[in-house]
Amino acid sequence: MKYMLIGVWTFCPSAILAQTVSDAGVTDPATFAALRNDVSPASGGFSVNCTIKPLQAVEVSVPLPGIVSEVFVRPGMKVEVGAPLLTLDDTMLRREFALAEARASATAVMDAATTRRDGLAQKARRLGQARARNAISVAEHEAAVLELAIAEGDISREREALALARLETERVGAMLDSLVINSPVSGVLGEDLINTGEAAGREHVATIYVNQPLRVEAFVPSARFGGFVEQGEYSIVVNGDAFDARRVDFDYAAQLADLASNTISVFFRLNAPDVLPGSKCTMATMAVADAPGGDADG
Repeated sequence: MKYMLIGVWTFCPSAILAQTVSDAGVTDPATFAALRNDVSPASGGFSVNCTIKPLQAVEVSVPLPGIVSEVFVRPGMKVEVGAPLLTLDDTMLRREFALAEARASATAVMDAATTRRDGLAQKARRLGQARARNAISVAEHEAAVLELAIAEGDISREREALALARLETERVGAMLDSLVINSPVSGVLGEDLINTGEAAGREHVATIYVNQPLRVEAFVPSARFGGFVEQGEYSIVVNGDAFDARRVDFDYAAQLADLASNTISVFFRLNAPDVLPGSKCTMATMAVADAPGGDADG
């Protein structure tokens, strides 16, 4: 008879376990749980321990250092993507923004340069007409043309200065907007939330735990790894509640084994809003005989 590994928790509630309980006449929860965890060598199955963790732990940082002026949330709160978490003091940046706006709107130098250019253009035209009548020397006309060219350069330089001032206004405005720190993900805030009045810098200011879905890490003995990952379906028992199996979806397996425990971590996803991160869990497998007509010799 050949054996193969399957996810017992997926099938036990509706088929295998129901028939076993019926045949044995089991009525008390303790015996029921023992049957459900029948992973002895005689049964051909085995169980592995697992832990339930957040899918992600996102550490939120600030784009620039500053003093926290207000915190809008508290640890344990659920937040959505884009929800404001806190804001940094904007006193200095407000002053920089006002200065940048003033520079961007200051057109007095540009107006003066334009007036000077227009006057020099008229002068160059008159001298050009005079030169055509040989009333002035070539040098006088060329000097007027050169002076006009310099005035045109002054206008170009001032135009560039105003463009840079406008860009500076946009830059400082963007920095002001970045002082409000918003949540990058939906999740639950951790305890390491910065307080009002504290300095924000290189360290993160908040941690957001993404708990939907949850991540389940099963510690599979290395010798059993091949058969374990060939299962089509998986379920876990949370905090020893054998009456409440939870289906989990295979995610990925670690590439390296833990030499100290001789196990390989296999990761799953669990959609269960009522389960808290940090809960303990177990995952069991049971050997099941081949279907009739199968190759008994393997």
